[in-house]
Amino acid sequence: MIRGDRILGARVDAGRRSEFLERILSLARSGRTTRVLFANVHMVVESRRDVALRNAMETADLVCPDGMPLVRLLGGTDRLEGMAAFPELLGLAEERGLPVALFGSSPEVLALAIDKIRLDHPFLEVVLSLAPPFGEDLEAERERHSELLRGSGARLVFVALGCPRQEIWMEGVENVPACFLGVGNAFEIHAGLRRRAPRWARSLCLEWLFRLVQEPRRLGPRYVSTNLGFLRALPREILARRAR
Repeated sequence: MIRGDRILGARVDAGRRSEFLERILSLARSGRTTRVLFANVHMVVESRRDVALRNAMETADLVCPDGMPLVRLLGGTDRLEGMAAFPELLGLAEERGLPVALFGSSPEVLALAIDKIRLDHPFLEVVLSLAPPFGEDLEAERERHSELLRGSGARLVFVALGCPRQEIWMEGVENVPACFLGVGNAFEIHAGLRRRAPRWARSLCLEWLFRLVQEPRRLGPRYVSTNLGFLRALPREILARRAR
């Protein structure tokens, strides 16, 4: 059974992988605007200083534990990463007749990702793919994007804008009967433009290092800030959890 929990004050849910996936599919069929987030160390630390991100986590319908450090702290939970949930949910959507939409990234990445999706899932309905131009004011275009998504009939909308932009953008979406999921760079991974860390590195909580080697300029400052912040707060978090 999925249960709510907190790490460094941030909401993160715990449960089994199968439970997370079934909840997502149920949200997709609910006829409501719903949101699913995938929390890692970066998101948890950022939420302590970014009120909009913290609110997005608090009001989401589901916050899955994405990072292994969070899984280890929670105990009794499975990991569900956005990068892995994306292809798995594509397969489930194909099986259950749920149309999907892709929002974010770049036109080039979207084209490659959709080519692979159509190859792997020939019966899946990809009803919309939309890559807002770099630097576009998403708030100014919110109603237009919402109309396109609403008219598409998509029931699962995968959003790849990066954290915290995607979480904050999804929090403001209304009147689109679909489940929105913030999946970060899942489109690039799926298209084969970037590689995931090997399984052994993931199990040792070293996926961040693998990504850092691939994108040192972009991720270096982020990891210095958030990873150090997490490590500083970790002893107090461990003691607090033991005292429960």
